[in-house]
Amino acid sequence: MFTYFSWINNLYVCLFIICSFVICAQSDVPRPRGVPLSKAPLYAANKDFTCFDGTLTIPFAFVNDDYCDCFDGSDEPGTAACLNGVFYCTNAGHRPQNIPSSRVNDGVCDCCDGTDEYATQEGCPNICEELGKEARYEAQRIAELHKAGNSYRLELIEKGNKKRSEMGEQLAQLEKDKAEAEKIKLEKETLKNELEAKENDVLKVYREAEELERQKKAEEEKEQMIKEATEFFNKYDKDNDGILTKEEMMEISLFDRGNDGEVDEDDFKYFINDNDTVDKETFVSTTWSMVKPLQMMQQNTFKAPADDDDEHEPEPDDEPYDISKEVANEDTETEDENADVGPHEDAEELDEADEEPVQKSTYDEETQKLIDEASEARRQYTDAERTVREIEANMRNIQDNLEKDYGLQQEYATLDGQCLEFEDKEYVYKLCLFQKVTQKSKNGGGEVGLGNWGEWAGTDNNKYSAMKYTNGVSCWNGPQRTTTVAIQCGLETKLLSVSEPYRCEYKMEMSTPAACDELSLPQHSSHDEL
Repeated sequence: MFTYFSWINNLYVCLFIICSFVICAQSDVPRPRGVPLSKAPLYAANKDFTCFDGTLTIPFAFVNDDYCDCFDGSDEPGTAACLNGVFYCTNAGHRPQNIPSSRVNDGVCDCCDGTDEYATQEGCPNICEELGKEARYEAQRIAELHKAGNSYRLELIEKGNKKRSEMGEQLAQLEKDKAEAEKIKLEKETLKNELEAKENDVLKVYREAEELERQKKAEEEKEQMIKEATEFFNKYDKDNDGILTKEEMMEISLFDRGNDGEVDEDDFKYFINDNDTVDKETFVSTTWSMVKPLQMMQQNTFKAPADDDDEHEPEPDDEPYDISKEVANEDTETEDENADVGPHEDAEELDEADEEPVQKSTYDEETQKLIDEASEARRQYTDAERTVREIEANMRNIQDNLEKDYGLQQEYATLDGQCLEFEDKEYVYKLCLFQKVTQKSKNGGGEVGLGNWGEWAGTDNNKYSAMKYTNGVSCWNGPQRTTTVAIQCGLETKLLSVSEPYRCEYKMEMSTPAACDELSLPQHSSHDEL
């Protein structure tokens, strides 16, 4: 009973016998040196030769005369006369080969049968049989590997299709869940809007009352400020003419900002600019805001900033104290407190910036109940909205996976997210399939992105033979890093090698049973096996 491998061996023997007859037949066909059998009719010795590009027709005697007549080099296949010529190696017993005709008689044996060095006295040994034997052995080894790995590949295909089916079911269920979640969200939003409308109506009364109270307080403080400023002005306006002169101001110790025992020109300039006097109206509206802090400091009632333990004496460039701003700031602080602990917040919540609890306005029992109901409705709506977003995120993730190309038969589907590592002397490389590639130094530091999943980048015959990861971290003064992963058949999924052939461009080699497709093995014709 023949085994699979004995069948392969017998097939190669039969091919070799057939090819031997083909070689003999070919040798009987007259053609110039370096011309393959398929092109022999184009080199008929009984008529003129026409260049392949059709630009020139020459006597057949000019073919292989070591002079390049044709622009395309077709008249010199067997010599090095034309730089763009092509020499055909028959390589009986192995694979035929085309080489640039410029390599003919250059002292280097390019053809395994040595026909490219026919002018060399020593010649080249014919090693085609030996190479052919090695090639057949390698082909047999690869066939054996693909056969063994194909069983694992079939398992991956089965699991991949099952995974795809399960994702389809999950997506269908999530669509139903989303419809239900959106219905609940709409109900919660309707309830929230109704309760917030009622809440705003009842709180409007409180807001109006608070605004009136703030305005009243501001007016009282403004009146008090005017009263204090007027009393101070009247005290030092000796002649009651409604004007403070420099002479009158010199008696006011508060104007002695330098504490040198006298009020000098610099002090006057600070308080009244370049004027010689200040009237009552200007003093009350402007000057008093600069005098008030000095008076408070003198009376030890001025509170210094918390981060400054030393007494602060305003300098000429300091901003003048404005009691109206102090009143406005207090109003603003009140508004901020109300905003922080409004009807939407817990009454027991503490202001993180202060150690003391923030005081919350007191509402009647019915109003407080409505506020609590509105707050609960807002919380429930937020939860419903979050649920819809989470379902949509899961749906997008599944949809993205369903749209990914996992191979012709979903053989790569179960490898999505599987991470493989490879270490060299300096770095640890990590490839997370269909996601990203990273590099991390063994000396420490974070991971450097070498690319994110981009696309399959194999050949036209097999696009699944390579992966491309793009848009990695930019190199210093260079492009973004990219990584190409060459894939080959193997009994396990692992990284085989990592290199950086060009700056910022990395190359990885990976083996996996997913690539062990027997039908993808190279199919060589009998002619190729000569």
